[in-house]
Amino acid sequence: MGNASTTVRKFPVWCLAMLLAAGVVAVLGGSTALAAGKGIVEVPGGVVTEGLTVDQQFDRQIELSGRLLDELPRGVKLPQVKIVLTPEEVAAIDNADKSSSPLKIGLVKAMTPAIEVLGLDGGAANRPRQGTSGLAIPVRDGGYAWAVAVSAEGAGAIRLHLESMALPRGAELYVYSRSGEAYGPFTGTGPDRTGEFWLPTVFGKEAILQLRIAGPVAEASLREVSLRIAEVGIITEKMVGGLAPVIEAGFCGNPTCIVDASCYSAANSIRDAYAKMEWIAGAYIYTCTAGALNDTGTPNAAPYYVLTANHCVSKANTAKNVQFYWWFRTSSCNGSCPSNNGWSPKTTGSSVAATNRRGDFTLLTLNSAPPAGTTLLGFTNAAVANTNGVALHRVSNPNFGPQVYNEQTVSTSAPTCQGWPRGERIYSHDTLGGTDGGSSGSPVVNASNLVVGQLSGGCGTNVNDPCDAVNNATVDGALAYYWATVKPIINP
Repeated sequence: MGNASTTVRKFPVWCLAMLLAAGVVAVLGGSTALAAGKGIVEVPGGVVTEGLTVDQQFDRQIELSGRLLDELPRGVKLPQVKIVLTPEEVAAIDNADKSSSPLKIGLVKAMTPAIEVLGLDGGAANRPRQGTSGLAIPVRDGGYAWAVAVSAEGAGAIRLHLESMALPRGAELYVYSRSGEAYGPFTGTGPDRTGEFWLPTVFGKEAILQLRIAGPVAEASLREVSLRIAEVGIITEKMVGGLAPVIEAGFCGNPTCIVDASCYSAANSIRDAYAKMEWIAGAYIYTCTAGALNDTGTPNAAPYYVLTANHCVSKANTAKNVQFYWWFRTSSCNGSCPSNNGWSPKTTGSSVAATNRRGDFTLLTLNSAPPAGTTLLGFTNAAVANTNGVALHRVSNPNFGPQVYNEQTVSTSAPTCQGWPRGERIYSHDTLGGTDGGSSGSPVVNASNLVVGQLSGGCGTNVNDPCDAVNNATVDGALAYYWATVKPIINP
């Protein structure tokens, strides 16, 4: 959540009648979308049925990690690159101001010297081949493997930034841990064919980068290998543990008003739609919350969209490195607080489908499908910002931790903050639970579980206390306000 009282931008208010006039009755899977009134569109939710289940994803990672480790010949020392984290750097993240948004959970450090491979040349057949950083080791099928381990004391997770990647045909790059987490293969010049991208985050103090070149290997192919790593992202141990930066008395270290989503049946039908986000921008790693949306163009199938806040993610370079941690929550009501070391199902990468500061929204298109079974939230363009007492609820992931739940009612008398006019924003007061840093972007739904907006932050005289529902209002960007912008995408 952000501190709305510091917002200075002031935006013009659109005419609500124009927005409602833009709505049309939509078609979903051959049936007409529910219409609550003239110009009002209501699209029901759905469920992702394609792709791997969570268990299948985990089984694949464990098998892949074991196979890659087994491929490294015994007795050959794996090259090590150690990153030094100072206590001051860790404290700056763990003690960050939670009222600022998006919430910082890690930092980016330069790797000096950089890991650089410019060809794997020389050496007799079946003997290690020297590269700029390390050895290419012969493997059983006549190919070669090159690997390096990057570690940092005080790290809870490590993320590597690849540059100048260009791999020949038959070469595959992986990143993994000794505990069973593994991602890849990455080939050619990477996912977007630029040679530059952030690899998925690997949890723990060490990440192993491994290049596999299938045999038989020609000398010319070895000379074509190119990659460089000059910086590394590090999430701190405390943030990885799923605990709030400042340990408090509430659920999983959160403020006392924040409650476990696993305790409320009203959350059950929506919680599988929510994902906590993690991305790198500049010198830091940040977190917010997003929710998967259904659409009428390709219901329950790709492309998949998620809704979050503009103040979280709005730029293409940021969107492409966002990771989505799906269903990160306790296994039972007030059960053990989960650690990210358990690797909740995760997808990486997205593109910006639509975004604007007005309404504080960003609609992202996912690069890959969420896990099979993910809920796709329905939505409505019905305006609620000026209807007092409307009941709303949501799930979110504050402090990079497990899912929490809160309920709220729309307030038409709550004082507004400069730059956040009512109508463009929905003002409400919490009646159960609350939100905190990292909850920003979380879609808010009505009593029919239809999205009406997404979390911008708090507005009031005591915004540093997320539990003060008397002096503070919760503020969401209103989908009805920006409906004309997203309609061609989610309701064509």
